[in-house]
Amino acid sequence: MQNPLGDNPEQITHSMADAMRLLGEGCTEFALKLKGFTQQEIARYGDAAREVAFKQSARHIRVRIASRAA
Repeated sequence: MQNPLGDNPEQITHSMADAMRLLGEGCTEFALKLKGFTQQEIARYGDAAREVAFKQSARHIRVRIASRAA
């Protein structure tokens, strides 16, 4: 059976980053567990997922600002 959150580290990291962005400021370890991530996945991929979520968030903010100015 395939894990819907991903089968390799990159997929898991991106799934976790998406969950972090969806949860926003209310993102906690407990909230990630409710989304289906294990404690081991959070410990292993959490920092990388946080970086990806931040980069995605910053990129979307820049895109929105640029499009308003146009």
